[in-house]
Amino acid sequence: MTNVDIKHLLSEILKELTPKEEERRKVELIVNDISQKINTICEQLNVRARAELQGSIAKDTWISGDRDIDIFIVFPKGTPASEVKTLGLEIARRAAGANYMECYAEHPYIRAFIDGYMVDIVPCSEFDPKEGKPSTAVDRTPLHTRFIKERMKEPLKNEVRLLKGFMKGIGVYGAEIKISGFSGYLCELLTLYYGSFLDVINNAKNWKPFSTVIDIANHYDDPKQALKIFKSPLIVIDPIDKDRNVAAALSLDKLTVFMLACQVFAIRPSKLFFKPEAHVTREAAKDDVKKYLEKSKTTILALATTLKPSPPDILWGQIKRSCSGIVKLLEQEGFKVLRWSAWSDDEKEVILIIEVESKTITPTVKHLGPPITSIDNVIMFLEKHVSSPRTVAGPYVEGDRLVVLTAKRTSDIITFLRNNIHKAELSKGFAEALKDRFDIAINEEVIDLCRGRSDDYKRFIMSYLRGSPHWLQELHD
Repeated sequence: MTNVDIKHLLSEILKELTPKEEERRKVELIVNDISQKINTICEQLNVRARAELQGSIAKDTWISGDRDIDIFIVFPKGTPASEVKTLGLEIARRAAGANYMECYAEHPYIRAFIDGYMVDIVPCSEFDPKEGKPSTAVDRTPLHTRFIKERMKEPLKNEVRLLKGFMKGIGVYGAEIKISGFSGYLCELLTLYYGSFLDVINNAKNWKPFSTVIDIANHYDDPKQALKIFKSPLIVIDPIDKDRNVAAALSLDKLTVFMLACQVFAIRPSKLFFKPEAHVTREAAKDDVKKYLEKSKTTILALATTLKPSPPDILWGQIKRSCSGIVKLLEQEGFKVLRWSAWSDDEKEVILIIEVESKTITPTVKHLGPPITSIDNVIMFLEKHVSSPRTVAGPYVEGDRLVVLTAKRTSDIITFLRNNIHKAELSKGFAEALKDRFDIAINEEVIDLCRGRSDDYKRFIMSYLRGSPHWLQELHD
């Protein structure tokens, strides 16, 4: 593809990514309404605080279809953190309307649901980086907004839109726990640093994980200084705070996916990179699972439960911790886990998919005993195993140690999980949820396990079966 062709391709993509006038008007109405309510409430309470629009909408780097709005309640510098929290939340609740939820990350905030948009109302206080550290991480946000707006000229805003659209399409956009990818602010900094979407792509494909440092404000004389401080796959120093890595939430997996996509896009540019997986993937059917298993000769297991409704970051924190714990439990018992993944409706329903070599394992395990020189332990080992009904063979000598084969494992994976799931490292909420709902399905039956958004779940299954990201199809065309 020639440079002219690529320019035309990106121009067509940009038309789809740029917010339409109708979207802009709707967002403006919501922002003005909430901001006016916040300012009015502050006046009524005689509170010296004000509403400020933040995030990608404030910087005009948002893309069509975005449904997230960030409005901050900014308190004067020096306001006690406790006052910002309690009074800020009270103001946010009153401004949010009837449909909202309280969210707790490092700093509590209110998430309101208004006309199809998710409006985060976040209390913070003014902060001067020259005078010390912020009370909370969100205090930096207005400074981030100001930094970008002062430097982001109109043409660069479209370059950011292309980068965000690309990252959304390949599934690496978002610093939240579910994604562990690139934040919007990180996209903006990368575009400022490299100068354009294509320059980001062409440089990122050559990044070296755990060795790449981007320091826009030149806080460090030598990148090696930053490498000693930050132990992350990618290091992008916050221009506002030299002690903060903007890419801290980025996982190695998502960095690697991005680098791979950059490498493939550089060879075969396509609109497909800008189409999220869910938009191009059909729903899986039982026959799809059956065909996959005929080829793989493996076993696919699905575990489902229903957690208490909670904000996505809290929900996915529980999911990742608990699913990792279940996989670890299976591996410790001897089941060979090939891969696993998790799906959720982002509210309460969770389904863990685990693929193993076989649903059964031999119940017999080899148990190494003490060396022959450890006499006391040798006698104890013999007394325990010589007449034990679990002993299959032995004890016998192997080298300088005693060895015994014992039948002590549950051989069937479903039976094992039913009886032992409580031994896994689970979050408290996940463990409680399993008492009320612990559904297990195997192979083709995993298709029917979802109680809620089955269409989204079946697309997830289809993506899982395919394994490789949809945009890699470009290499096969």
